[in-house]
Amino acid sequence: MGFGEAGAQIIGQNISYNGDINPIIPGDKSHSIFGFCSLDHFIETTEALQEEVMSYVNKIAEITHSMVDRFGGKANKNIGQAFLLVWKFPNPD
Repeated sequence: MGFGEAGAQIIGQNISYNGDINPIIPGDKSHSIFGFCSLDHFIETTEALQEEVMSYVNKIAEITHSMVDRFGGKANKNIGQAFLLVWKFPNPD
């Protein structure tokens, strides 16, 4: 839970080692584009909105997630005033 696609795979591989963690499991190369969406004047806006701040953040998240999904990406993380976005591409090899 909360580890994402790559994290779940790494943890799954580690579980197969009789419960011991193997930090040297080789990773997979990924071709991706990362985007960062930052909300201007976020602190001032949240102070003004007070108890309505969650409605504001949820509406922004709904817009951001739907647009990123529409164009084949995923919203990876919300870190307060910003969203981390990712578009993964098939390995060209």
